[in-house]
Amino acid sequence: MNWNKRTGLAAAAMAAATALITGCGAGTATEAGGTTPVADDKPMVDKANWPKATPERGLAKGLSLPLEEYMQTYQDTVTLDQASRKLQEKCMAEYGFSIELPLAGTTPPPNDNDANMERRYGLTDRQAAAQYGYGLPEALTKQVRQKMPELTDEAVQVLTGHTKPAAPATPGAVRAVEPAAESYQGKKIHKGGCHGWAKDKLKRPATDDLAFVSELNGNSFTESMATPAVKQALAAWSQCMKTEGYTAATPFEATDIAPHAEGGPASQEEIAVALAEIDCKEKTDLVKVWFTEESKIQKAQIAEHRTKLNGTRTRNSEAVAAADASLAG
Repeated sequence: MNWNKRTGLAAAAMAAATALITGCGAGTATEAGGTTPVADDKPMVDKANWPKATPERGLAKGLSLPLEEYMQTYQDTVTLDQASRKLQEKCMAEYGFSIELPLAGTTPPPNDNDANMERRYGLTDRQAAAQYGYGLPEALTKQVRQKMPELTDEAVQVLTGHTKPAAPATPGAVRAVEPAAESYQGKKIHKGGCHGWAKDKLKRPATDDLAFVSELNGNSFTESMATPAVKQALAAWSQCMKTEGYTAATPFEATDIAPHAEGGPASQEEIAVALAEIDCKEKTDLVKVWFTEESKIQKAQIAEHRTKLNGTRTRNSEAVAAADASLAG
């Protein structure tokens, strides 16, 4: 369901720190990677490619599920990551290390948050499908190459609070780490290193907080598929697809009819399937029906867990405010 290329909501700065140690990063390519560097006339962070808060065209235009109010947006994530990056660099400088961590926001995902409204119920944007089929625009598939600073063993300990990961004893095994030394050149190393110090400064929402919202989001989707209204709409959609020459019980099965070739343009067959499933959604009102039923479920979830969800939203808002203030200071 979620086409988001991010592998989680962990701070990009920490991913960058791991990248400095292991040689690869989340959403950031090393000099040794196969990506294309950004052209001199293009900004490293291009907000024009950032996902919109709500879809601006297609069958999902203007739709926003109730739980989205409690989710962390992509802009929130970038703000927090960028503030964390600056704080970590400042912290490292206090230990005598001058480093520049990768910028946040260079490789945006296709959706603003975990709801993924653009493709939550399958494809909804006919204009994009006519060009890319089930694929994504080129701007969302290429990573920006950023140069990684070299880190000594001591710098790794100061940054992360642990030693540089040792080579695994056997292929595929977890890289072992040890706690960092208590101090570096007489200055006590923060718990969790400069990364942990920056996280404490910003008071970022706990991973469990955001995971709970994502869990509710996933549950509502699953429950909505079982509602009589959605089952009826799916059956009508499936019948419509059959008249177009395709067999699929749900929009997610349609992707297997003409799989997208990774790294290549969409085939005419793929585009034909993509357009057919969108047209059948429009004829059967599938997106509208599904959204309506799932909204009811999410409203009930919010009523049941309002206190916990309000706490998550407040902590996120306060952390983003702290990050904005840190970046401005």
